[in-house]
Amino acid sequence: MAYLIPRLWYFDNSGIAWPCIRRRALSTWLHRVSLCLVLFIIGLFLFLASSQASQNGRNGFSSNPATNNGATCTVCHTPAGRAPIVEITGPTIVDAGTTNDYIVAVTGGLTQTAGVNLSVSGFIGNLGPIDTDLHRIGEELSHRIPKEFVGDTVNFAFRWTAPQYNTEVTLYAAGNSTNGNLDLQGDGIGTDTLGISVKNGTQPPSPPPSPAPPSDIVLQEYTSGLSAPVAIAHGGDERLFVVERAGQIRVIDGAGNLQSQPFLDIRTRVDAGASEMGLLGLAFHPDYAANGYFYVYYTRNFEAAPDRSRISRFQRSLDSNIADPTTELVMLEFEQPFSNHNAGDLRFGPDGYLYIASGDGGSGGDPQNNAQNDRVLLGKLLRIDVDDVPAAGNGPDCDISGNANYRIPPGNAFTDGAGGLGCDEIYASGLRNPWRFSFDRQTGDLWVADVGQGAFEEIDFVASGTAGGLDFGWRCYEGNHPFNTSGCSRDYFFPIHEYSHANGNCAVTGGHVYRGLRYPSLIGHYFFTDFCNTSIRTLSRPSQDIILTEVLSAGEISSPSAFAEDRYGELYVASLFDGILYKILATSEATDTDQDGVANELDNCILQSNGPDGVDAGGNVQRDTDEDGFGNMCDADINDDCIVDAADFSTCNDRILTSDPDCDLNGDGNVDEVDISTLNNRLQQPPGPSGIATCP
Repeated sequence: MAYLIPRLWYFDNSGIAWPCIRRRALSTWLHRVSLCLVLFIIGLFLFLASSQASQNGRNGFSSNPATNNGATCTVCHTPAGRAPIVEITGPTIVDAGTTNDYIVAVTGGLTQTAGVNLSVSGFIGNLGPIDTDLHRIGEELSHRIPKEFVGDTVNFAFRWTAPQYNTEVTLYAAGNSTNGNLDLQGDGIGTDTLGISVKNGTQPPSPPPSPAPPSDIVLQEYTSGLSAPVAIAHGGDERLFVVERAGQIRVIDGAGNLQSQPFLDIRTRVDAGASEMGLLGLAFHPDYAANGYFYVYYTRNFEAAPDRSRISRFQRSLDSNIADPTTELVMLEFEQPFSNHNAGDLRFGPDGYLYIASGDGGSGGDPQNNAQNDRVLLGKLLRIDVDDVPAAGNGPDCDISGNANYRIPPGNAFTDGAGGLGCDEIYASGLRNPWRFSFDRQTGDLWVADVGQGAFEEIDFVASGTAGGLDFGWRCYEGNHPFNTSGCSRDYFFPIHEYSHANGNCAVTGGHVYRGLRYPSLIGHYFFTDFCNTSIRTLSRPSQDIILTEVLSAGEISSPSAFAEDRYGELYVASLFDGILYKILATSEATDTDQDGVANELDNCILQSNGPDGVDAGGNVQRDTDEDGFGNMCDADINDDCIVDAADFSTCNDRILTSDPDCDLNGDGNVDEVDISTLNNRLQQPPGPSGIATCP
């Protein structure tokens, strides 16, 4: 977070500092000007690189125990210098609904530059900057660029608007005082909290309901005849596209029929010579319906050198069931030193960027320390922007394909340009062999299932909006347990769930959070299984105590290799060796929660409300704009097309600062950033099955 100001000074052999413009003898002057010019260029490069590295700050590192396990800036900075004193000052008793000013001061430490991250417990109320020193990232505040000390102190000013109800909240702040050397070493980290009592308001709202206990499930064969299915995706319609490891993508229509003609066949380009190699990942572009782009991950032979992992873009042909194999555009490549641990999952996140899971390079125990090495792409979760042309400073960094077909988005772990401290493509580090990750389509939260070495499997959870820089801990830790801690000194982000290799477990297979419309009792539960102990299990949402439930006993499926989520949010699971894709069905059907006399998919909409005017965990009101008697996600469906999507967002964004009743989701009389944020959080709510609307 530190940066250097280039200085036009030159030190001669006597130790005297000469300004570069000092007049000397011509030869001496030219010699010194040359040296000064070199020093200036180096200083300017460091200044620009450090400014970019520190641009925008981070969220999720304020010491708030509800975000990133209470992590602080030590995730990115290695404390070794004097820790600063961080202090939040401002009113501690406030009236409900009022806005009050606060200051967080960073005092002492190494006193070159400082940065901060601020959050509030439960994300209650509204944090906002007062000036340009801070800006919002998600529900938190962070510095825009590091701020220089004035004397021994740096102040950051901000505002907090209290909710309309009485409550107790805590402000959290973490700040660093840097040494200005750009190496992230030796910086000091400090934290502080401030308790606030909100008075003279209404009674606090009831907490949102907990997910209902998940029903037991059964598996219904959906299609068969697949060959080693390893990944499954939908392209925005009723079809499912299944990745076969050998190098084909197969199409399953909406009735479960496997098409004989492959969607894509690149078997001649794919090296599937070992069990963990091959065509391993597939993601459709968010605008696939218009541009026809999709992305794949596969391993390939590269002449006499080590194999490579390749991420490429293809495009569909005029026939929607057939892609054009001649349209391959190579996006990214990196070497694979061993044949195993290739990972390979691809997903577009809610931010529109492409996320790529890479394994640690293989063998066992990460002998090359790849997962902890910031200058390689192995053992990482990568994140790139495939839609924008790279510009100076934000192009590819550690890609070895020789192309420049993506740029680095803001908020990655490193954004310091090619050849900097770490590969700019890295979003998170410390993974061994992540065998499937997914985003909760309703909340945007990220779930990562990482295969362990020989004792423990783990599942990681990252809240939506978290900036890059997390380290999941491998090879230093396997799950929560030390594995090889030599040279390990970072703050590590530990899993929300781990399980041992007892009872026949061997390798986790990650799935999805159920957001379908057919089975209300499954809503909000994350599904996963194990390749050897094939019982299917769920985890409740991590905002509450984690509850593990076995919903299907082992033995009903063999070698489960991949879960799938269709456009409606219904879930599937595939068997690697049997080549069967199963649909997941709950043993209990929907209940008639809207009391219309019919138990159907529409009842899901009611389950996600909390009375006539719903209130979420942050105290934000969802007004009943469609007047169906419930304040819920359906009220964000502005154009009544049965899905909350970008069209609704665009409509309300154009109506900001008006009093339009359709877009005034919280009923305060104005369409403002709170309404837009509420609508944005509800983007991509799934429609119901064909002919049945999500929102009545």
